[in-house]
Amino acid sequence: MTGEREGQTWSVKGLRTRYAPKSRLGHGMVSIAPWLDFVLLLLMFGLINSSLVLQPGVVVSLPDAPFSQGTGMGLVAVVLAVDDADIGQPAAIVFFDDERFMVGNADQMQGFAQALSERMEDHPDAPLVLQADKDIPQGTIVEIIDIASGVGVQKVNVAVRPR
Repeated sequence: MTGEREGQTWSVKGLRTRYAPKSRLGHGMVSIAPWLDFVLLLLMFGLINSSLVLQPGVVVSLPDAPFSQGTGMGLVAVVLAVDDADIGQPAAIVFFDDERFMVGNADQMQGFAQALSERMEDHPDAPLVLQADKDIPQGTIVEIIDIASGVGVQKVNVAVRPR
């Protein structure tokens, strides 16, 4: 059974009804759908993978500050508070250039000064970025800044977490 009117676009054969639109405008949008799905999947995988990449390292709880001034990245020293089992008091450790230096130990601090001096020879204008845990006493930070200025560091930036 076919439509009897002129211009009718439907027909019936058996139990199927077919509709043939006069306009082909909708077919262009349908052909782009698989490519759009592909691009969206790539975008999703990219976003998920970028947030799941773990940076190896130590978690430092930087203190909050309402300002965001600072220097460019240079030499980085990380200062962490630890419990010293020998004396039963909190102590501090400085990590610099993949080495660990115990604050308060004169030989270790001399080694820190030597390592910092060697790096200053390669990068004479580089600032020292000091990432100190918020539990580190001010005297320890001043001691490290004093060592840094003694080997020729011109700028020291004490890192904070901006609000």
